[in-house]
Parts: sequence; structure tokens; C-alpha cells
Amino acid sequence: MAATPASKPADTRTLVERVADDVGGAFTVGLAYIGQRLGLFEALAAHGPTTSAALAASAGSLAGAGSRGLNERYVREWLNGMVAARYAEHDPATATYWLTDEQRSVLVDERARTFGAGAFGMVVPSLALAPRLIDAFRDGGGIPFAELPPEIPEALDRMHRPWFDHMLVQEWLPAAPGLVAALHHGIAVLDVGCGRGRSTLAMARAFPQSTMLGIDPHQPSVEAAHDAAREAGLGNARFATCAIEALAAGQGPGDAPPGPFDLIVAIDCVHDMVDPVGGLRAMRELLAPGGAVFWSEPTGSRNPLENRNPSGKLRANLSPFHCLTVSLAAGGAGLGTIIGEDGARELATAARFGSFTRLPHENPTQQFFLLRR
Repeated sequence: MAATPASKPADTRTLVERVADDVGGAFTVGLAYIGQRLGLFEALAAHGPTTSAALAASAGSLAGAGSRGLNERYVREWLNGMVAARYAEHDPATATYWLTDEQRSVLVDERARTFGAGAFGMVVPSLALAPRLIDAFRDGGGIPFAELPPEIPEALDRMHRPWFDHMLVQEWLPAAPGLVAALHHGIAVLDVGCGRGRSTLAMARAFPQSTMLGIDPHQPSVEAAHDAAREAGLGNARFATCAIEALAAGQGPGDAPPGPFDLIVAIDCVHDMVDPVGGLRAMRELLAPGGAVFWSEPTGSRNPLENRNPSGKLRANLSPFHCLTVSLAAGGAGLGTIIGEDGARELATAARFGSFTRLPHENPTQQFFLLRR
């Protein structure tokens, strides 16, 4: 078979440079994770141009080092690494370091649409799972979600915060005609795989006439969602620890409304499921007449050659550390992170949905589908 432009191999020098870049990126993420845990990004953003000695002293309280501060030599090396990675700026004449407005918005300001540093907390604990994954490669099985380091659910919440604070209500849901108007009027909404509840609460805040139920099988995440709803004073949002199949079978917790629901939202979770077709069938059973499932999956293709881009590379290589192993741990379908539109359409057909629509909203990380019975 003739090589296509997408499959043309890189020359040796280019490939060596790519390996060096990837290894450097891995160490950059590790160092950024340390800086995030120690409050170095936050302190650097607060101080403006500052020396490594001043930063070490000021970051000590944030890091739990108290008045003695952090070790200046480590902090200086951290700063130099961040400058090399273009995560910070430096003036050799004054030996000072600082963050630009753009760097602050990506690395520090969790309320910003552009915040991306939540991923640091996902990568390092995930890579620490490599020895267990080596065993899974040999013996099968996987790592259940409940056995993942507790930093990972928190990191997932922080990673996805820009989605739910700035995109879900403002851009994603409006891509489905008539949906926002119905939400303003008041409908019953089920949020599947809600995690720590940020998506559910975003909808509850924007549509006070509608009622929201967020469900997730991970109890610590649901408990965090309960606390967040209470703190926000959102009485139209409720949460329950259960899987979608249990809810459809009437086996959910007593405080979980059994449906039907006018809208079911499933953001970036179906591909993780042990039984994706069964999960979608349960959603279909829980739909009210005329209701719809709003479903998102990572942008990408089942053809790996079409994933040779930053987003595709991230999702494809994340998959064995998270999405794939969580499903296989329970003997599940093990779809992996990227199923593409074709995979989503096949799942919807197997779950007996009568209508599958790819929504027109363009997003670099997610694609959106609307299902009807």
C-alpha cells in the first residue's frame, strides 16, 4: 500500500528531535507540578519581577515551609526551567523573573477560560501508575477508578473547569436548536458522569427554572459535588452516587429522582464506561417523550494517523493511563479515549436511538452529538 502524506515517516533527525522535545516536556510537567504544589506560580504572579531568593522566601508560607522559606537553589533551578519552557520570563541584568498576563491566565488563574495548568496534577500521579500498567499489559485487567490516586479526580475537575465555567452553557448547549429556551422555561436534567459536579452546577446556576440531578459512581466526587452545591446555595441541583444503569433499573439511591428526564447530558464519559452501549440504552430508557441526550466525546479519529496533532497526541497517550484501564479493570469494553464520530454513531445505533446528529459547534478538544429516541 502506497504511503500517504499522513503516514510518511519522519527522517531520523526529526524523530530524534521529537523524542528530545517529548522527554523535555515530560520533565517540564514534572517540574511545573512541583511548582504548583509549592505555590511558586501563585507567588510569582503575585510579586511581579522578583529574584529567586525573594521568591523562595515568599513562597515558603504557601508551601508549608513557614518563615524559613524554600531552598533558594532549588527555586532558582525551577525558575530557569520554567523560563526555558516559556512558562516564565527573565531579565539577566536584574536577575529577576516574572509572569506575563498570558502566562498568569494559563498557569495561575483558575477562573480564566484559558486556564490549562490543572493538567499538571493529572500527569504526574498517572505516570506513577506505570508499574501497575506494565502488569496489566502482561496479564490484562486494569486499575479501577476507585484505586486511582485521589489527586486525579481533583485534577480532572480543575482541567475541565474552563469547559464548564465558560463553554458548556455559553457555547456548547446553544449548538442544539431550542435547547437553551427549554432550559430557561424549566425541564428535568440528568448529568451523567458529573464527577465533582461542576457541569451540573453550571447548568443549575444558568437555568434556575430547571432541576438538575448529577450522578457518578465515585462517591468521594459526589460528596465534593454536594458540598459545592451547598456552598453555592443552588437548591435546584442534587447529586447521587450511582451508575446510569442502576438509575434506569430503579436501583438508584432513594434521594435520586427516577426520571423521566427531558435532557440527559453526558460530557466526556461514555467512552470510559464498562458497558457503553448499556449506558446509552439506560439513557434512552430514562428520556421523557421528546427528550434528548446531549453527548460529547474527544475530538479525534479511530484512524491513528489522523490524530497526529497536539490534542490527538494527548488523548491517545493518556488513554492507557486512564480511560482504557478504568474500563478494562471491570472487564469492560475498553474503548479508550478516542472513538471518533464513527464510533459514537455505532454506539448510538446499537443502543437503538432513532436519531443521531453531529452538532455544528467547532471545538478543538470536543465534538458534540444530539440523540433522540
